[in-house]
Amino acid sequence: MTARFLIVGEALTDIVVEADGARREHPGGSPMNVAVALSRLGHPTDLLTRIGDDARGDAIRAHLGESGVRLTPGSSVSAPTSTALARLNADGAATYEFDLLWDPDPSGLPAHVEAVHTSSIAAVLEPGAETVLDVLRRRRESSTISYDPNARPSLMGEAAQVRERVEASIALSDLVKASDEDVAWLYGTDDVEDVVAGWRDLGRR
Repeated sequence: MTARFLIVGEALTDIVVEADGARREHPGGSPMNVAVALSRLGHPTDLLTRIGDDARGDAIRAHLGESGVRLTPGSSVSAPTSTALARLNADGAATYEFDLLWDPDPSGLPAHVEAVHTSSIAAVLEPGAETVLDVLRRRRESSTISYDPNARPSLMGEAAQVRERVEASIALSDLVKASDEDVAWLYGTDDVEDVVAGWRDLGRR
């Protein structure tokens, strides 16, 4: 049995710089990875994202095409593709620098999908976060909605400023996947059960 999915979220270029200066690039972004995995499992999958009309964008489009993921019509723009730069030290620990603009164009979305998934930066970074919420609102009655906060503190800012946006997505979702680390950063506690009880009160079905 297959289902048609709409994934909403960032696709970008991951740039990894090793301690010795060696550099490599590859397509990245957790929502994009979800789209690729679903399509490889045989589910028709559309991705609403924002990638540039440049060489990095071409690499992402090729990666998606090889896995059968369809880009929505507004996903390619005349602007640079966003990047996430990870610098590794001798111990393998990374520090991150993001060059990311998230302002997706939701035109031309499929008329019907069985499920919608969003996650991470896309659900909290303005100006695109409001577009993401609007897509979830419009699909709530006809699609199963899933959400993964996948916190990125170095880009998202202060937890207190992010919680309201995270909870707005949770309130529209049928399924929420969060890690212990997500909960600890967002709420300053390791009491996952208490936090999840609060999420249930938001209206999550």
